[in-house]
Amino acid sequence: DQVYRLDVYKELKKGFWVLLSTDEIEKSLLNLIHHVETLSKPSPPIPLLTSWQRDKWAVARNHLLTLDPDHRDHLKTIEDALFAVALDDHSNGTAYPAWTKTAFCGHQQLGHGHNRWFDKSITLLIENNGMCAMSGEHSPVDAVVVSWIFDYMLKEPTPGEHSHRFIHPLSVSEPGGSFEHLVFRSDAVLDTYLAQAQEEANQVAELSDSNVLVFEDYGTDWIKKVGRVPPDAFYQMVLQLAYYRAHHQVTATYETAATRRYLRGRTETIRTLSMETKAFVEAFDVPDTTNKERYELLVKATTTHRLYTQTASDGYGCDRHLFSLRLLNADHQMYVNGRRETVPMHPIFTDPVFAESQHWRLSTSGLHAGIRLMGTGFGTVYHDGYGINYMAAPQLVKFGIECKHVAHTKSTAEFIQIIQQVLMDLKAVCQEVNLDQHAKL
Repeated sequence: DQVYRLDVYKELKKGFWVLLSTDEIEKSLLNLIHHVETLSKPSPPIPLLTSWQRDKWAVARNHLLTLDPDHRDHLKTIEDALFAVALDDHSNGTAYPAWTKTAFCGHQQLGHGHNRWFDKSITLLIENNGMCAMSGEHSPVDAVVVSWIFDYMLKEPTPGEHSHRFIHPLSVSEPGGSFEHLVFRSDAVLDTYLAQAQEEANQVAELSDSNVLVFEDYGTDWIKKVGRVPPDAFYQMVLQLAYYRAHHQVTATYETAATRRYLRGRTETIRTLSMETKAFVEAFDVPDTTNKERYELLVKATTTHRLYTQTASDGYGCDRHLFSLRLLNADHQMYVNGRRETVPMHPIFTDPVFAESQHWRLSTSGLHAGIRLMGTGFGTVYHDGYGINYMAAPQLVKFGIECKHVAHTKSTAEFIQIIQQVLMDLKAVCQEVNLDQHAKL
């Protein structure tokens, strides 16, 4: 929870900066760690406040600014930094459920939410066993940007002197680069805020159930060759059928569409649930349905999904447009008989059907192949749903799944088993229709 500013560039002459060498940065980090270990009076765990609900964190931040004039400079330093690095002096093994929670929430024995500055768009999380993860705050950039950075970083070859098992770190006595301990002060009010933030961080973390499925039986190559449908649409139908088997109903589904072809374009919503999707999942497990009929329904559902994806990516989706109108409607005021009154919300925004159509019990997103990454993920939007990110590669696919420990959902372990069975069932259908039938002919 101790925050430091570490310089990774040095100024050779006015206006001319160069990146420090690997050895220089390593020396800085080692000296920084030595400084932490010898602190006589650590600062309060200010990073914990960033885990708090944002309105509460904003109040605490304003109070923090009143305690010391240096705090404003410290916060600016943190917010302007290229990225954050969280060095953890603990680890929790490499098993997915426990490790993912530790990586993104902090070690539970210390209290969740520590040693993370959750507002940063990029944070490298490094445990003392060498495990590394990356977290990001979604507002500045889309998730794919951060994942590409991570993937590019891992793509670079490790220098030979750093790739053997006997690595000798540099001595902490050697002079390193420039770093500064950002000292924060507290008072009774801030201590209360920290205690409240700790309580809520623990509640949020303990409620979360996260896991990763690595499915290696087939990937996008097989889907294109044998399934003969678009891979992303195929995986969306996998999730649709898995949800239907788990909950015996269909649900509104969010998938991210990229609109980056436009200036400052970000995302639009792909509404995966369609009449064709509904027909597919409802008929699939009916005993009288033949595999040929199942495949035909799959093709219709994936074709509809592909067309909606293209429409949304071209900027013709409805959700961002309606979201903007709703915000304008909420802020719009007019004068009635000399008095300023808020304009009533348009009926569409209070319609229960419209609300249900945006209750994303399945919030999904597909990234790139991510061969070098163990998995990715994000939280569910609603407590009665699932947040699912997937990385589809030529020979495998990885699903990162998060839900809550509540009665309305399956556990991630249960949902993973359902997804695996759906993947195998769809494989059998596609093989029988597109391979076995062809062989018979």
